[in-house]
Amino acid sequence: MVKKIIKIILISLISLIALWFCCAWLLPKIKTNSNAIRSQKNITIYVKSNGMHTDIVMPINTDVYDWDSFLDKTWFLDINETYQYVSIGWGDKGFYLNTPTMADLKAKTLTNALFGLGSTAMHVTYYKNIKISHLIKQIYISEEAYMNLAAHIAKSFYLDNTVPKLIPHPNYGHHDNYFEAKGTYSIFKTCNVWTGDALKVANISIGLWTPLESGIMDNL
Repeated sequence: MVKKIIKIILISLISLIALWFCCAWLLPKIKTNSNAIRSQKNITIYVKSNGMHTDIVMPINTDVYDWDSFLDKTWFLDINETYQYVSIGWGDKGFYLNTPTMADLKAKTLTNALFGLGSTAMHVTYYKNIKISHLIKQIYISEEAYMNLAAHIAKSFYLDNTVPKLIPHPNYGHHDNYFEAKGTYSIFKTCNVWTGDALKVANISIGLWTPLESGIMDNL
């Protein structure tokens, strides 16, 4: 009887995993904002990938939105006026802070991330220049779309009064930092789903559900 129950549980788990991967492959191909037109757009943004995780890269200063009014450069170790772009991503806090490389990944961190047991963080990185590559996609959007995008991203930060709450942490570099975020990370709401949802707000044609990096980068 016990063996039969275990067998049923294993079959159920395998079926659920297979279903997840089928949805992760199929749903990115079903586009939202499929009628969006990218011509005559005057603000350039980028989507940056490291092969697994995606961030949205935006100009720091535009007539529509000024990230300096939201993020204080003095919070960062080595940022000056030569930096023109800010990259922002959302993800599991434990994964961000405790896993600088995949070799550092622990079972507890992975379990918390997959099943929504941990908290989340925003990763903010500054860049002087952006070079287009297969890991960096360029997108043109309207001023209205950019305003909506910036507002949506800002709402992902957890605020202490009106100020993003900085996470004390020995940074991976001098140009990035981590902040407390809203929401829960899970297999259903991954960092790439967050990116896809933000792009939808900006009226960019993207997949219905984008849990994997490929669902973002292959469709831009």
